[in-house]
Amino acid sequence: MRGVIEILCFGDSNTYGFTPDWKHRYGRDIRYPGVLQALLGDGYYVAEDGLVGRTAAFPDENRAGRSALETLPLSIESHGPVQYIILMLGTNDCKIDKTRSAEDVGAGMDKLVRLVIGMLPAWTKILLVAPPPLGPAAPQRDPEYDAQSLAVSQGVAAQYQMIAEAYGLRFLDAGTVTQMSALDGEHLDPDGHKKLAAAIADIVRRDCEA
Repeated sequence: MRGVIEILCFGDSNTYGFTPDWKHRYGRDIRYPGVLQALLGDGYYVAEDGLVGRTAAFPDENRAGRSALETLPLSIESHGPVQYIILMLGTNDCKIDKTRSAEDVGAGMDKLVRLVIGMLPAWTKILLVAPPPLGPAAPQRDPEYDAQSLAVSQGVAAQYQMIAEAYGLRFLDAGTVTQMSALDGEHLDPDGHKKLAAAIADIVRRDCEA
């Protein structure tokens, strides 16, 4: 009989469940890891590690520990053993002080993926999720983004798809199933979390129940 499959959702403020009005955190029943747990049901355990401001690889001058290169290995150890890792990062990598190209964002994710693969058993499955592109409201609401940030975010999915293909990872372009809230252009609303969870659940089921 198959044991419980341990899943780790690792990401930024959208995994954390930060609301587009910037006032609070969605409950477990609304943010996508919790919805994913409900959809998958018994036989799965969905853990979450979401941090506001987290990047794939770029440090933050104002807040320590935001680069996943520093914290993902610790998270894997603290939640382990995990059989399935869902990585959704990249929105914060598009900030003005981080990078000016989608290729740079991809290079950071490539470095993170190689780090993770190097510390995990070969049977561990990794789903690389490209977050939806930033919406028009992002540079209007948040001074850490500008028009170039929007353009960079629109190219991230193509970079991540190439990375997934190169390393044999599962891939999801979240921008094909949902979009950032019109309110701030950088966070998911409840419907966005629901749609993202449903798309991820389909992939996980195909991988684990075949």
